[in-house]
Amino acid sequence: MATRLIFLILLWKSKLISFLISFFRIGQASNFPGKLALLFQKDILRNFNFSKDCKLIFITGTNGKSTTSGLLANFLKLSGKQVFYNKSGANLLSGFVRTLCHYSNLFGTTKADFIIFEVDEATLPLLTTQLKPDLIAVTNFFRDQLDRFGELDTAVKLIEKGINNSNHDLITVLNADDPRVAFLNINTKKVFYGFEKNTFEDLLLNNNKNKDSDWINDPEEATNCPKCNESLSYKIKFLAHLGDYECSKCGVKRPNRDFEISNYKADNLATNLDITFNNHRNNFFTSMIGTFNLYNVLCAISIAKTISNITNTQIQKGFQSYSTIFGRGEKALLKNKVSWIYLIKNPTGTTEVLKTLLNIEKARFVIGINDNLADGRDVSWIWDARFDLLSDHNKPIFVTGKRALDMGLRLKYSNIDSKQIYISENIEKTINHAISQIEKDETLYILPTYTVLLEMQKKGLCKKQSL
Repeated sequence: MATRLIFLILLWKSKLISFLISFFRIGQASNFPGKLALLFQKDILRNFNFSKDCKLIFITGTNGKSTTSGLLANFLKLSGKQVFYNKSGANLLSGFVRTLCHYSNLFGTTKADFIIFEVDEATLPLLTTQLKPDLIAVTNFFRDQLDRFGELDTAVKLIEKGINNSNHDLITVLNADDPRVAFLNINTKKVFYGFEKNTFEDLLLNNNKNKDSDWINDPEEATNCPKCNESLSYKIKFLAHLGDYECSKCGVKRPNRDFEISNYKADNLATNLDITFNNHRNNFFTSMIGTFNLYNVLCAISIAKTISNITNTQIQKGFQSYSTIFGRGEKALLKNKVSWIYLIKNPTGTTEVLKTLLNIEKARFVIGINDNLADGRDVSWIWDARFDLLSDHNKPIFVTGKRALDMGLRLKYSNIDSKQIYISENIEKTINHAISQIEKDETLYILPTYTVLLEMQKKGLCKKQSL
């Protein structure tokens, strides 16, 4: 009884604090109320109630969590379902507490058909001790925030632990093209997604790789066989170490895909793709571009089709009405000039963003690097990202953030003329200067780390995300 009373008091306080923060425009209120509640009741998440048929979906992995969650939520909403998710991207325990406090009634009951959480890799085992999901999706494993996770094996073990904490009838949706994901040591019903082999020709065409053999220098993770630890051999690589692999020693190979991109065509504005499932080829059209987004799209559709009876028409309507998540290809109007924001945080993600954007004529760039806790203190990853792709960019490149000098040096070692590099740690000043320099027919692309993005939001340079 006392536990329940404490929970209700914390719930009401959280709702009040969130309202006050929002009313007085102090910040996003995405974490603080949750942090406060957790101080007094560490297992507070256990005390929330859900409607009988509510499905809990957790999405984890290194890259693509936010975009996949946003797409999935939009698909399910367009199918007439009540959907709640942590839209602000607050993917630690405090963020989940805040989200459930926001959406629940005064007695801690959340009435929804689906609740979707994007979950930080290290937080998954903590979350699944309190909440039991119906489905967990794992997107990929890349080096990210090395000061937190160290090597990739640490992140893999954390996710395995989180999944094994869960229900016996849990469904996992797994990226078959990533051997670390496909062969997680888990005992669940598995649904696999990935690319069809022939898609490789489309990737070459759409990414102009056939014009530049230097793409083989893209960053990727070392991959050994999950069974015998021998080096894997690849017939095809679609993105970094994601591809069609096989072990010549023990015979382990990429699993068959339940959902598979079988064909796609793209330009700088949109993508037309075919996805094969249930032995049928299904066509979709989206304004999202880039190989990394193809994986996000495929994962979202795989989850939606696995856990609901959503139709292809509803999915297509979801694409058409989708609004990008905070900094993930987000469109911003700055001083009446169109700009786009792409969050960067690790070598592979940054390289894929650059490869996609450099296909766009008259693109201009701002790169913002911070080393706050939420970014990861270790910024050595910038030396593995393919910033040398900008070496033929003959326009000024604007660099900002706490580690602007490091980023400027990285560009210099990428054979970019130092006269092209504008360096200032003042984020607002740099972005305003960049905007003043671009021509009417040029587009500014801002590539920030997470806390640079938050400062842009605080300064009113991009829109705030609500829950």
